[in-house]
Amino acid sequence: MPSEMTLDAAVRAFPEIPRSALLKADLLRYGFQFGQVQVGSRHYHHHDERGQKGGVAAQAHVQGSVRLPDGTTVFMAHNPASPYTILSDPDGGPPSLWVSGTDEKVCGLSTGPRLGWTSSRTKRDTPMASIFTPSLGGGCGPLALFLLRHCEFVVDNEECRFCSWVRMGKSREMRPDVDDMRETLGAIWDEQRSIGYLAFSGGSLFDRTREADAFLTYMSAVHETGVKLPATVAAIQALDAPDSQRLKDAGFDYACYSMEVWAEELWKEIVPGKTRSVGRAHWMKCLTDAVKIFGEGRVLCNFVAGVETAVPGLYDSPEAAADSTLEGMKWCCENGIYPRYAVWIVQGGARLSDQKPAPLEYYARLMVGRQQLFQDYPLSVPATDCVHCLTQSFEADLARLDPGRYAIGEAGRHPWEHAHPMAHGTGGSSLAER
Repeated sequence: MPSEMTLDAAVRAFPEIPRSALLKADLLRYGFQFGQVQVGSRHYHHHDERGQKGGVAAQAHVQGSVRLPDGTTVFMAHNPASPYTILSDPDGGPPSLWVSGTDEKVCGLSTGPRLGWTSSRTKRDTPMASIFTPSLGGGCGPLALFLLRHCEFVVDNEECRFCSWVRMGKSREMRPDVDDMRETLGAIWDEQRSIGYLAFSGGSLFDRTREADAFLTYMSAVHETGVKLPATVAAIQALDAPDSQRLKDAGFDYACYSMEVWAEELWKEIVPGKTRSVGRAHWMKCLTDAVKIFGEGRVLCNFVAGVETAVPGLYDSPEAAADSTLEGMKWCCENGIYPRYAVWIVQGGARLSDQKPAPLEYYARLMVGRQQLFQDYPLSVPATDCVHCLTQSFEADLARLDPGRYAIGEAGRHPWEHAHPMAHGTGGSSLAER
């Protein structure tokens, strides 16, 4: 592939794309140096052995988000080698973004939520952050619930190559404690006043029915807490129709069966465990079968946008790699499956952590192509998505920043700014019944 384009060069090459969207792509690709600024929340490493151990920088235990001056929200992860640094204002004002090691200021920033509950414990002395986790620094307070703390794919070195669910030893069956969950949800509600969505997730098992059993167990426990839930998502391996029906019957609003990559040539290279567990063709059948159960737009499929470029010799340009993912997104839309994507963040304990990130040309092509799909296919945007929660993708940013070009079709009909009204003082009923 050609040499990488700088941010300034990308801004000149793609004048139709808002600069902040390209800056967001660069920040996601490289992460941040945090300096001494107080940002983010204490992050509990459910699955990254390196992060669980001592001897790592304190910043490695922080996750969150920042907002650029025009309101674009960016997921924030620490990278000590990042070309971008967040520095505090010596006069007590808001922090700013700087080019690392220089006196070049990029822009001012406002920091996302810094949450206290993630450092608290329940009456049983259980860390609240081990029960629920803030999801991707989202400003609406979305939560993730990691209910499988092990991935069987790592046993034979078949884990997804972009994923840091590695080397966690023997599998542990996690059992929910309803009292802990109720107390933690109460603390979350009291502090956040909002839970944008609740995503159930975890490692993968070769026995997918057993994997689904855990999701049902946890959903039952969450219901038993008596807390009224926001939109719920089961982010799980692709399930056959009977198990998809069990998820639906248990009360899940959305099922997310993420292919991660589209091209068949990429599956063995990037997702070897999923290749052996399900396989690409059967995964696609599970997706289309699930649409018959959950309904159009309620089955999601995520792509790790940019990881295609890590496979040498497969694509002759970044644009060709992006077109591959766009082909997969188009197939999803044609079959009533809502395509999602997250920028490939290279840092972490993954197999590909020593690779270069995908070039900006890739993301420019992906941004524009994905927005075109909003115009071409009338597939409703999930209730989980808003401009404050989509910290690792650009569809909400483009629809908001340039509505004349990028909010055509469903992108223009979705309430990106107020999809979760309790988080922004725009009304709505209480999310908690305690």
